[in-house]
Amino acid sequence: MAGVLTRGLALSDHLPENSQDRHGGGPASSGRGAGTATGRGPSTLVNRNVFIGSHRTSIRLEPAMWDSLAEICRREDMTLHEVCGLIDARRQASSLTAAIRVFALTYYRAAATEDGHASSGHGLLYAKRRRRRRKLVELDGEAFRSADIS
Repeated sequence: MAGVLTRGLALSDHLPENSQDRHGGGPASSGRGAGTATGRGPSTLVNRNVFIGSHRTSIRLEPAMWDSLAEICRREDMTLHEVCGLIDARRQASSLTAAIRVFALTYYRAAATEDGHASSGHGLLYAKRRRRRRKLVELDGEAFRSADIS
């Protein structure tokens, strides 16, 4: 089956439970505006074919999402078709593309640790802002105390 993630979580732990209404029942996409993002020029989405079982389907994702999926496949020692098949089998009322995005986000969130965030520099902007604010409060406190003394 699937490889194992950090903290002993299996790949299937990142997939939503199967639902009776897995395809949503919403209207089919008319395809209008598929090539452009409103006011931003041509779309940067990349279209690729994936086999879910014996059925070929087309998926449009951002290049960064394709890169993420490729990395997940490498880490889990699975093909893109196998990973997408697992996602498709467990998705709830959403499109396959949306389910893939949620899966990738959930996969990486489960693997994220505080040490990993710290080594990546995450949170430094907030820490700098907090230090700056603390310094201003200290300076304001000093000015307040000197005003009391005089």
